[in-house]
Amino acid sequence: MGTQSLKYIEDVAKSKGVTVAMLDTFDFQAEKFYLKNGYVPIGETQNFPKERKRIYFSKD
Repeated sequence: MGTQSLKYIEDVAKSKGVTVAMLDTFDFQAEKFYLKNGYVPIGETQNFPKERKRIYFSKD
């Protein structure tokens, strides 16, 4: 369901002229999900929260 929801949101955004999507998540949450769906890591913040990282993604 997550992939279907994400695809729907991306399709709506494309229909409105959006060309780039950006989002962030934590390594213990949805990192693998976004990688699987074509998002590319563009940055990260280490130890946020402690001993974890926040990852920033982009997709054209």
